[in-house]
Amino acid sequence: MRAAVMFQVLAPCPSLTPYVDGYWFVQDLEGAYAGSDITTCPYPGAVLSVNFGRPNAMVGGPAVPTVSLLGLQSASRRWQSWSDTYFVMAMLSGAGLARLFPGVGPECKDQLLDLAGYLGDRASHALSADLSAAWMPARIVARLDAWLLRRLAALREPTALQSMRAAHALLREGRQVQEVASLMAVSRRQLNRWFAQQLGLGPKQLMELERLQHSIQALQRGTCAALDGYSDQAHQIRAWRRRMAQTPGTYARSGQSPLAVSFGQRPAGAPAFYL
Repeated sequence: MRAAVMFQVLAPCPSLTPYVDGYWFVQDLEGAYAGSDITTCPYPGAVLSVNFGRPNAMVGGPAVPTVSLLGLQSASRRWQSWSDTYFVMAMLSGAGLARLFPGVGPECKDQLLDLAGYLGDRASHALSADLSAAWMPARIVARLDAWLLRRLAALREPTALQSMRAAHALLREGRQVQEVASLMAVSRRQLNRWFAQQLGLGPKQLMELERLQHSIQALQRGTCAALDGYSDQAHQIRAWRRRMAQTPGTYARSGQSPLAVSFGQRPAGAPAFYL
């Protein structure tokens, strides 16, 4: 029987809610999942991670940096866990990535970025040391809130961020990309540029990832909304196969991983991350 592992989701302070969907804590100091492959799903946001214990590794790849930024993910990814694992993930919205790490989206799309190279070794180490000293989730959240708020105050908002957010809101209403460009009084090329410069992908691709994310959430929660946004079941199946190399039926039959089940208790509307 596996040892107890801590999985916890805590909310950011109100000033950060437009940018941070939540702080996710994973602790496996006794190594209950050591050696296990862990799969994460395509994700229409970014993840700022800080490791306090031994970092996990990408399957067939290097260990995760102590402080890292994972950009928008267009396909599922496989990781391997070890003992002495303990980390926090700040789940950033697209707007959060653009506001807190402006211009980095293209560099970290489908990539894991070592933030020591972006923030500088000294600043990255200081953040890691400060959060490690806090250790307990509630204290870590308070210090991470303070760090992100300082970035909000110090960084200039990207010029096109408000336009990108307005366009995103229209897309979420179900409007087509060309229609949104017309409503925003810009060319389709300009609309694509707003998203590509900050997120590393265009608005159509972002909405595809959001639709898939909604489908995964619905399937994990056992609701009837897994087809929402798709024209029919064949459309949904094609999207799952392209992004996750499996169908919804295969996933439903094989069952969720223990990590996905544990995070199934996350707040309503919180994203799915583990498959």
